[in-house]
Amino acid sequence: MTLGELPLAPVTPLPEAGGDSGYVMTLDADGWPTALGRPGSADAGLPPAVLLPASMTMAALCTGGALDLLALNPYGALVHDGGRTLGVLEQDTVSAYLVTLSARGTLRGDTPAPLDAVLAGAYATPAARVVCRCGLLTTLTAYDAEFPPSCPGPGPDATPHPLAIRAE
Repeated sequence: MTLGELPLAPVTPLPEAGGDSGYVMTLDADGWPTALGRPGSADAGLPPAVLLPASMTMAALCTGGALDLLALNPYGALVHDGGRTLGVLEQDTVSAYLVTLSARGTLRGDTPAPLDAVLAGAYATPAARVVCRCGLLTTLTAYDAEFPPSCPGPGPDATPHPLAIRAE
């Protein structure tokens, strides 16, 4: 089952959100999400947005590197299809699937098959949109909290520094 076929929680852009909105997201000037959270936590800052392609399967999410990106947002990830946000894949949904994979013994330990080298259909890479404390918006395709990536800095003369996530 692909992420686009799963039940997803609705999400609203922060400026359009009402008091009863479940999830809210902030958008950059191009309309791409930069943060995802709950309306009540918007004043304190929202965690970075993690973007997952609708064509990705739950098995691919839970047995691949995209799973590490989910550590950046405690609520879940935004599922996208052709630049359109479909909704929020909540952490609880992912956790429940991980339990079933673990029970079957297939969590990041599947035996390789010849078809693993072939990408079927359209392929999109999961990504997280992170704003550094220096203000630069960075797109990550992998994340390890123990070894944060470096940020090149906001300008041409800036000094690279460790990425420090700023709440949006």
